[in-house]
Amino acid sequence: MNYKPQKKLLSFNNFKMQKSVKFGYLTAILHLAPYNLSGYNVCPKASQGCALACLNTAGRGQMNCVQKARINKTLYFLKDRQKFLEHLFKEITTYEKLAQSKNLKLAIRLNGTSDLPWERYKFKDNKNLMELFPNVPFYDYTKILNRFNQVLPKNYNLVFSRSESNENEIKELITTDNNIAVVFNKLPKKYLGRRVVTGDESDLRFLDPKKTIIGLLAKGRAKKDNSGFTVIN
Repeated sequence: MNYKPQKKLLSFNNFKMQKSVKFGYLTAILHLAPYNLSGYNVCPKASQGCALACLNTAGRGQMNCVQKARINKTLYFLKDRQKFLEHLFKEITTYEKLAQSKNLKLAIRLNGTSDLPWERYKFKDNKNLMELFPNVPFYDYTKILNRFNQVLPKNYNLVFSRSESNENEIKELITTDNNIAVVFNKLPKKYLGRRVVTGDESDLRFLDPKKTIIGLLAKGRAKKDNSGFTVIN
């Protein structure tokens, strides 16, 4: 499948990203085509419930032009990774200056609708993006357990995402300091013995206290989920 190089990779249009401003952050997010919509699977641990409830079509994601752009970005990344990473590097450099001009800090989420191990992708001076921007916090949700067993860049925060099919991984992580994100129909005070904090006031997961459950209210198709992906209280 062919692709058209994209002029812009990151965006600020996500409503939840815009909430970050009141916390002093300008947040940029990268949206790829999730699961296997591009013909390549960029969400290797996606469950059936996760795929069905994906927020890929939320907001502007419903537009065909947005979907085509996300497929193009995904193919761009897969077919010319070096150029793609250099492109991201230039954008982050520009946005870091933009954030400073607004008296804000820049934060980056690279897996808006994907689950890729960005810590592995080294290109400039044999460094990954987090290492090249040590003063910029990066953060992501992931369902890939072994990422938590590796030494990550200090400015890269990961939150494990619960699904209806990763109970064993949850049992392993609940004994650590790592946070776990869970989708609920309504937020409880506690879940799995941990305090639940809302993850909907902002997307700044690196500001959350450790050993907590990040509670996310079901949105879109997740409201009608019957796979077990959404926890019903």
